[in-house]
Amino acid sequence: MKHAKQWITILLGGLMMLSLFGCSKPKYKLQFEGFGFQTEKTEYAEGETVTVYYNLIATDTDYRFWLDSEDVELSQDYDGIHGYVFTFSMPAHDVTLHMSSRNSMVYVPRRVVTVVNEVEEADVWILPQTEENLKSSVWGTASVGKLGVGETAELELEGSDSSAWIVRIIDADHAYYSVQDLTLEDGYRIVFQSADSKFDAVIQVQDESGAVLSTSEAFVGVLGAE
Repeated sequence: MKHAKQWITILLGGLMMLSLFGCSKPKYKLQFEGFGFQTEKTEYAEGETVTVYYNLIATDTDYRFWLDSEDVELSQDYDGIHGYVFTFSMPAHDVTLHMSSRNSMVYVPRRVVTVVNEVEEADVWILPQTEENLKSSVWGTASVGKLGVGETAELELEGSDSSAWIVRIIDADHAYYSVQDLTLEDGYRIVFQSADSKFDAVIQVQDESGAVLSTSEAFVGVLGAE
């Protein structure tokens, strides 16, 4: 009987230690860029389900929400009580949930451009040239994904009231290309082309008649290369 009590005591002690170690699982911060977000807490362990509400919703306003992390899938829903409802699984690092808005009653001219790829299969991002986009290394989903050699794609630009644009390209070999300070208008063409090799690649902007407006050296380097 005495030995049985000792084993029970040891077992309970082991369970308590496991419980304590479970409580020490590291937690990561959930941060917000913008006002109006509501959440139960701002620190979560990896794998925990995060739920965030946003109910500061104005009429005649368009909203855009995104996370600054490509390895996290953000699910968005809406209900009449909470407004927008966002859920995702917490990764093993801090994340920031962003929000931008614009008055949908303000006229914004439609701006559709054509992307032409003459170099190598690549993902293409075309972004408004904001301070945030200039500094960020996370650009969200590619504006045009897996564009093959000789292929073209039409794209209606988001945030088309921007006066300057950034083009970023990552090809199948992780070569990285980037240009900024581009002026893009409706009907323009963005041509990704090279002379002798992809390391000489340029990004050319043409107007709707095909006239060349600018040619910019684009190759930056190979991602992950030392």
